[in-house]
Amino acid sequence: MTELDRAIAAAYASQGKQQDVNVVYLTLLKSTLFVPTQKGHQATEETPFSPLFTQLEGRYFMIAFDRLERLNHWAGEYADHMSYVELLGMDIVKGLNEPVYFCLNIGSAAYKEFSPDEIRQLKKIAARIEQLKHNTDGCL
Repeated sequence: MTELDRAIAAAYASQGKQQDVNVVYLTLLKSTLFVPTQKGHQATEETPFSPLFTQLEGRYFMIAFDRLERLNHWAGEYADHMSYVELLGMDIVKGLNEPVYFCLNIGSAAYKEFSPDEIRQLKKIAARIEQLKHNTDGCL
């Protein structure tokens, strides 16, 4: 069980108490995640990789995993047809566009789907963290 698994389980157990939800958000933002990508994508400066996503009933879903083993288990026999990138959760969140749903650890007991509303909240937290980092850089 990962730190992110424990945070998500605690948030579910508390029926979404804001303090526990905030722990999930902060843990997600600082975690290294594995994002499945299209194999053979021609990288450019603008699009260095092409994440796999799906569309269902007009909604877009992007997926990531907090352990490479989970990505490989999910990919199964299709693993040879895809690649992956490792990114901080903070960088993923900052790069998500509206109205994307972000699916973490799909196919596992630790699955969590972040809605566009949650993504907006995560973006605010990420921006605040960046602002605090910037403000304290000059104080050292």
